[in-house]
Parts: sequence; C-alpha cells; structure tokens
Amino acid sequence: MKKISFIFGLLFALILQVQAQTADEIFDRYYSATGGAELWKGVDSFVINQAFVANAPTDFTQEIKVSVTGQGILKTKTILKRNFIYGANPTEAYFRVPTGSLDKNVVYETKDLSDKDKNNLKREMNDVLLPFINYTKKGYIATYVGLKADNGKPVHQIELSGKDVKYNLFFDATTYLLTKMKTNLASGEEITQEFTTYTKSPYGISYPSASTYFSTIEKRNTKVTTTVTFNDKIEASVFKK
Repeated sequence: MKKISFIFGLLFALILQVQAQTADEIFDRYYSATGGAELWKGVDSFVINQAFVANAPTDFTQEIKVSVTGQGILKTKTILKRNFIYGANPTEAYFRVPTGSLDKNVVYETKDLSDKDKNNLKREMNDVLLPFINYTKKGYIATYVGLKADNGKPVHQIELSGKDVKYNLFFDATTYLLTKMKTNLASGEEITQEFTTYTKSPYGISYPSASTYFSTIEKRNTKVTTTVTFNDKIEASVFKK
C-alpha cells in the first residue's frame, strides 16, 4: 500500500507541476539540461555526421554542414559508395548526382532543385539541429499538449506546427531531455525518432548521439549514430553551386 500511495503521490505532484508549464518553459528547460541557453545562442555553424543502419543494402551515411548566419547547407548522402549531394545558399538550391561506373572517376551532373525540394532542404537546414530553435521566426506555433506516459515514463508533449510540417515533441518529465520526436510531412510521411543516448560535445552542448528512426514510407527500424561538431569554420564557398 505504501508503494502504491507513493506512486499516486508522485503522479499527483507531476500533474500539479504541469499546470504551470508552457511550451517555452519546456524548451528553456531543455536548453538548460543540454548546456545552457547562451551556448545555444552562440551556435554559428555545425556539422552532423550520421550512420543509418538497418542491416539492409540501403544502409547509408550522411554529412550535413550548416552555416546558421550564412543560411547555407550542404548535405552529402553516401549509399553503395556513391555520394548524392544537396546544397543551398540564399540564392541557389541544387543537387549533384554521380554518373558513370564506380571503377572510373566520378562525374557529377548538377541540377537545380524544384521549389518543393528547395523548401524541404531549407526546412531541414533550419530544423535538423532542433526544430524549436527560433520557432516563432520560422512561423511555427508551439502548443503544450500535456503530461503523457511513454514507455512507462512521464513525458511532456508539445506540438510544433508549421505550414508543411508538424512535429510532436516528447520531453522526459525529470531530465527535460527530448526523448522522442514524430514528424508529419505534407507528403503524408510520418517519421518517428527515439533518442536513447546524449553526448556532450567539446563546445559544451549535449546532443542525441544514439537513436532509432522509423518512416512510414520505408517501413524499416533503423539505428542511427550521430556526432555533431559546433562552430568549426565553414567557408561560404562550400555552399556554392
């Protein structure tokens, strides 16, 4: 009985705590838990390296370079030893596709991205690190949904809605780390990511370094390992077509 009373008492305390919560308060607690708001405000550039492993021929790695102030992104996806490159800067958006066989020097064909693909790439540039950074400037609306149970643990759920995307964000009620994110795209695809491990970078910000990924289109459970480097100098020419 004492154990049951303790559990109910804990749940009651959490419910009382939630009544004072707002989306911005949850976001602020996340920033504090991962290094502090000042460090996040100081992020000028970052490089993300990831490996997506589902034990399938389509396993791939990718590198994403982003200049926050320069509004540039270069995304290189490597699959079956071939690099597919997507880039954007304030005036251009393009992709490069490798042509020819693997036993010869790689030649790339460069094309402009369609407006739809350009918008998707620029959304990724602004959201890939954290979708709720500067969310009001991006035209998103953040709504606190409430306290939920996820995998047996209490989490705070926040819905972040934009024109062509909706995120449902789940923050651990104790640590305030982001543990799950569901992304709904205009295409109808839903992507679920669960973040299991956080690693502190030399810069001082902690980020999800191990996660799982599931897309309703690909329908494969994929393990993802991630490393992030903050504020290394990236020349503007990197993002040129």
